[in-house]
Amino acid sequence: MADLSQVKGINARHIKLLQENGISTAEMLAMSSQIIVADIKGLGDKTARKLIWNARNALEMTEFTPVSEMHENTEMFSTGSSELDRILGGGMQTGKVTEVFGAFKSGKTNLAHTIAVTVQLPKSKGGLGGSTAYIDTENTFSRNKIIRIAKRFSLKPKEVLAKIFHARIFSSDHQDQMILKAESLCKERNVRLLIVDSLMALLRAEYVGIGMLARRQCVLNNMIHALSRIAEMYNAAVLLTNQVATQMKGMFSADDAIGGNIVAHGCHFRIQFKTKGFSANSSLKRQAVIVDAPDLPPEECEFYITSAGVADSEEVEFPEGQNLNFDIETIYEENDQGDDEELDDKIPENGNGKQLTDIKGIGKGTLENLKKYGIKSIEDLLDADPKELSAKISGISNSMILEWQNQAK
Repeated sequence: MADLSQVKGINARHIKLLQENGISTAEMLAMSSQIIVADIKGLGDKTARKLIWNARNALEMTEFTPVSEMHENTEMFSTGSSELDRILGGGMQTGKVTEVFGAFKSGKTNLAHTIAVTVQLPKSKGGLGGSTAYIDTENTFSRNKIIRIAKRFSLKPKEVLAKIFHARIFSSDHQDQMILKAESLCKERNVRLLIVDSLMALLRAEYVGIGMLARRQCVLNNMIHALSRIAEMYNAAVLLTNQVATQMKGMFSADDAIGGNIVAHGCHFRIQFKTKGFSANSSLKRQAVIVDAPDLPPEECEFYITSAGVADSEEVEFPEGQNLNFDIETIYEENDQGDDEELDDKIPENGNGKQLTDIKGIGKGTLENLKKYGIKSIEDLLDADPKELSAKISGISNSMILEWQNQAK
């Protein structure tokens, strides 16, 4: 990084004004818009133009470079799913802004938690050995989930938590402020991943109606450009999760990301997460689709969301020696207090040695829910009334129980 004092024509007063407004290096000044710098009280248009141009000249940004002499410094780290890594060309990329959008419970926040841990892995194990800045606009960050994911990857939970810098956000102005604040973390705390979960939640709530659209998009545009600048300047990966709106297309409906063309053009990679089946609660399986990417083909894959992060299967494998006393598979409800509860490792069997978990659709999480209502064996399942049982257990339908009973027979 080049110091502001290296810019020709700059003085101590200019440096102070720029630093007070979040511009602390020559690179940040060179990448700034003249309009934004000119708005700083005490500078003005002529001074802003002169300082920005001088900064660009000092950094040799005013010359064209032969492509043969370009050097890409892109690095990648794992998402926690080898299938998701595959369609992404090797994993999350640094220096780029990646948008993941999808409906409620499609796995966006689960991915955010997972990569907040995997980025800390050593490079030999698919990470970058870096830290994470987590901008949380929906209050969905889970400390306990981070602990479980850390144990899955054989990392010490306390060390992992110490390298995740979390900010709870309450307004779009606060969000913009903390995006700029994240730059200092990139310099001082080796932050290699910046997460905004989610990008549009507060903007969607504050700028309501067509009359507010232009103002909202202007604010959003500034955020996207600031994030892109951080990604490139510090060779950091940026993940934006985004909500969707249902659009009618003739006789059919489809989910599409909100934010319009500002988001669509501002992100390097756009990935859509989809749930499988008619209910997000019916399965842990999810689908990822590459919607847009500069150098990746339009491809898709399947992955799973679990209590220990994004994975390739419902049953996450853990290293030997880890004391993991929580429920790995939780289809219907995630319980963040589960780390403090002991589960009975012995699975009830019937007379033929068959277990309830041998029935397709019943995993350990579902089994625990069934046990709460007296269903501890295949015989108990066959004796149960499907309507009464489905009314007691959230997320389990009458038809699902009938299907289990058919398999049990």
